[in-house]
Order: sequence, then C-alpha cells, then structure tokens
Amino acid sequence: MKEAIEEIAHQLTRIADQGEQAGMQISRADALEAWGLRIYEEDFLNALTRLGIEVTD
Repeated sequence: MKEAIEEIAHQLTRIADQGEQAGMQISRADALEAWGLRIYEEDFLNALTRLGIEVTD
C-alpha cells in the first residue's frame, strides 16, 4: 500500500510539473490509459482536477 501511495505521489508531481501551463486539458481516456492503478481511478482524476488540470470526456 505504501508503494502504491508513493507511486501516486510521484505521478501527480510529474503531472503538476508539466501542467503549470494555464489551461491544461487531458481527456479522461488518456489520463486513465496512463494510469495503471485502476483501484484509484477516481482519486487520480480528482487529484488532477485539484491541480488545475481539466479532465474532459
């Protein structure tokens, strides 16, 4: 479980670093394709939104 949380933190940090540009968007399908931990899908998508990344359908 600790490893999964560390991986989530790492991925979110990478996304935040890349997403510092205003108005960044990613499709839900692309976000989930890049995310391997299906159990945390909604948490991952919510975190992207909190980082200011618009997740589109």
